[in-house]
Amino acid sequence: MTDDRPRLIARAVVLANAVWRVNRDHVRDAAGREVRDYLSLAPRAAPDSPDGVEAPTQGVAVVARDAQGRIALLRNWRHPIGRWSWELPKGFVDAGEMPEAAARRELAEETRLFSVGALVSLGRVAAEPSTIAGFAQLYIADACEPMPGARDAELGMGRMEFFADASILDMENAGDIFDTLTLVGLARARRRI
Repeated sequence: MTDDRPRLIARAVVLANAVWRVNRDHVRDAAGREVRDYLSLAPRAAPDSPDGVEAPTQGVAVVARDAQGRIALLRNWRHPIGRWSWELPKGFVDAGEMPEAAARRELAEETRLFSVGALVSLGRVAAEPSTIAGFAQLYIADACEPMPGARDAELGMGRMEFFADASILDMENAGDIFDTLTLVGLARARRRI
């Protein structure tokens, strides 16, 4: 079997901030087809993976359920699409941090909730593998309880609400939930519950 996947010829970082890095790659396949300005987005902490090495887990998302089985969703403003978006609590894995620890931290920061029990893995997902270098690990956290203190203030983060699954299904069908990690996390959680 021949290895005919496209190869990275050259990479230049065209923009970077505290969170993201934009790469301009020159990519060519065995037949000679190429793109000289293939743009990809990577979390800033992500190492440049050698050609052919799978991108690491860079993000997490948590299906957080309270004692009544309701699921916590955040109403976030998403600047690139100019819309409010109902989403699961989610965020990045910090350097040296394990994904489960990142999931617990993000849950606490964004919702002021903590899971009494263990987090259960719902697997990984690549939200937009044609553009974003990395995977997100999904978890379900049952019997979440409130913690003291205020939620972290992040740009665009709106209110948090708990919803019964029937209401969430209605929101999905109405197009009010459209975030990839949220949709996949909810679907995988339904298979586990």
